[in-house]
Amino acid sequence: MIAAGLAVLLAAAPGLESRLPGAPRQLYGVAWKKSLVRAAMGDWRTLEPGGPAVDGASGLVVVGTRDGWLHAFRPDGSRAWELEGAGSFGAPPAIDAGVVYAGTSGGILYAVELATGKVRWRYDAKEELGTRPTVAGGLVLVTTLEDTLLAVDAATGAWRWHHRRERREGFTIRGAADVVVRGKTAFAGYSDGFVAALELATGAPRWERKVAPNGKYVDVDSLTLGGGRLFASAYSGAVLAIDPESGKTLWQIALPDATRLAWVDGAVVVVTTTEIVALSADAGARLWTSTVRGGAPASPPVAAGAWLAVPTGPGGLLFLDPSTGRVVRVFDGGQGIDGTLAASKGRGYVLGNAGTLFALDLR
Repeated sequence: MIAAGLAVLLAAAPGLESRLPGAPRQLYGVAWKKSLVRAAMGDWRTLEPGGPAVDGASGLVVVGTRDGWLHAFRPDGSRAWELEGAGSFGAPPAIDAGVVYAGTSGGILYAVELATGKVRWRYDAKEELGTRPTVAGGLVLVTTLEDTLLAVDAATGAWRWHHRRERREGFTIRGAADVVVRGKTAFAGYSDGFVAALELATGAPRWERKVAPNGKYVDVDSLTLGGGRLFASAYSGAVLAIDPESGKTLWQIALPDATRLAWVDGAVVVVTTTEIVALSADAGARLWTSTVRGGAPASPPVAAGAWLAVPTGPGGLLFLDPSTGRVVRVFDGGQGIDGTLAASKGRGYVLGNAGTLFALDLR
């Protein structure tokens, strides 16, 4: 009410220009919310980078939180089960064939029955797990914050193979790229600026190459596939389209502080510390640019019904028109949003940095 009234006053005042958006569009309604984590004494800004996953068949939503608990809720908001893990959950879980896979900062990868919350197996990676697990070819693939890609048997939790690059000296950007899979090849990004293509069954390298320009932070923390191409973002200032078969660069553009990217409706949407940019897949041409405030996002953008949902940390979750990049709504949720939104069948779930899970009915 105050913002709307101020917008009217500014619009009416001669010589003043209003930069406030118009009346908010009804993009969603809050179906329910659950406070999952209480702020501890001394907390001035909390962070929940994990985010939820939702099962399309049952509607169950599963989310891990910074206090080390994995929670499952039914579509009506009632609790299905919860599990205490070893360390915080810093990345979203994955759900595949009735099993939840989730990794912790304590290095434990869990396989949990979706329906009951019963633990099927635990695998101790002995390194902090930093990505959403990827399930493919009977394997669970997850990358650690020490630049090790692990492949674990999805049925038993037995180690199958790993691929490691020596973590470079000095500081790196916290986080890692989710593993992406195309056919019989897995692709991983590393903090030394390299991307690797690996045999899915064995982990044998098909190709490895440095894609990041020289700079202070050369981390490759986001990969995506689309239109027969592999796309990578390097924090030192580049976005690339790569031939997944050969590793050859098809195009490259300079984009400082590129952190997360996603393939959305035939375009590559990249989030940096200052802007959101949509690029054409064929040549990397800018389609639109939108300014953001907040800092480096922890999660990539996702499609949410007719809109594009982009977490921007303290700047909240932005809802954008995917054809123009225009921000049409901002959802905060308490201390901003770093985790990605999970959407299925008109319902979106998002975890605020204050530790509250929101169920949004998308419109």
